[in-house]
Amino acid sequence: MNEQSDHILIVGAGGAGLIAAWRCALAGAPVTVLERNVKPGIKLLISGGGKCNITHAGPMEELQNAFLPREARFLKPSFYRFSNTDILSVLEAHGVKTYARPNGRVFPLSGRADDVVQALVDAMKEAGGTLVPGTRVDSIERDSEGISGVVAAGRLIPSRTVILATGGISYPKTGTTGDGLKWASVLGHTIVPLRPALAPIGINPALPKEWRGIALRGGCLSVIAGGKQIARWCDDILVSHEGISGPAALEVSRRAAEELEHGQVFLAFDFVPQQDFTLLDKLLNERVQEQRGKMIGTVLEFWLPNRMVERLLRSVGVDPATRGHILTAADRRTIVRLLKSWTIGRVSGINVERGEVTAGGVSLDEVDP
Repeated sequence: MNEQSDHILIVGAGGAGLIAAWRCALAGAPVTVLERNVKPGIKLLISGGGKCNITHAGPMEELQNAFLPREARFLKPSFYRFSNTDILSVLEAHGVKTYARPNGRVFPLSGRADDVVQALVDAMKEAGGTLVPGTRVDSIERDSEGISGVVAAGRLIPSRTVILATGGISYPKTGTTGDGLKWASVLGHTIVPLRPALAPIGINPALPKEWRGIALRGGCLSVIAGGKQIARWCDDILVSHEGISGPAALEVSRRAAEELEHGQVFLAFDFVPQQDFTLLDKLLNERVQEQRGKMIGTVLEFWLPNRMVERLLRSVGVDPATRGHILTAADRRTIVRLLKSWTIGRVSGINVERGEVTAGGVSLDEVDP
């Protein structure tokens, strides 16, 4: 390793660290990435269920809308300097073909996150960067002139420029144990309180065991606090042993965690977001009339998983064996309310260590985008 003080050191070989190293090397700077794990990109390997959700295929405005307004303003210059199409071009140049799902999420065509990690490593090395795995950094050092380097394995590696790309505190077994945040704090940075993000959500009371593994597709999940809808995301959810997971749950988990600090938080699910209450009531009435003699539980399997129908109907006081065509108008409206706003339960907790990422960290006010 070149140990000149003008050598750029990057701590952490995740997606951010590898891309930073590639850009530095392209600009002609000598750069080395230090990674505590024996392999780079460990967090990338588990993202998207091991398939690696690379980016989103939408226009730039759509990407920005996924963030809170202040965060979107902060990210805007970076998004325009290095866009979603730019990262896909880098990957394709290194043999990774991609595809976009209907919801805009982009994945490698191979379905292998390994391919994405290897492409980033190859791009960095071809540009002139160096990767040193199995090297744990213990501290960031400074002298009267500023940053002087990092200490690893008991010795100082000199550098006047150190990039921290160590991640947050989620999934600590992958190496994200919060070291970089501690170093940043010691160096004088303000650390915004850490919260879980993109995390599964615990539910109380626990959902029935027989529901575990059921995927509810194409609905919308809402976070309710103080009687108001705080957040809403339309995508799939998955019933798990802890509560719920899946894309929609992960997306709203950060807002749910924030609200949980102030009081009780509930989750509600809209099984049929394409129709409003009035239209859905009309459609349900038409369906039960068309299927005269069938039990309402059977009729509702058009909208609900059959393993959930009976319990859901009984939870709102409707006998699933009732013949659909003899339902009262009041019972029919009760069912429509269930379909449009099923209260899943109270949020019992969101484990920051189970999140794919961590919200909070170094204050954006102290970072030049």
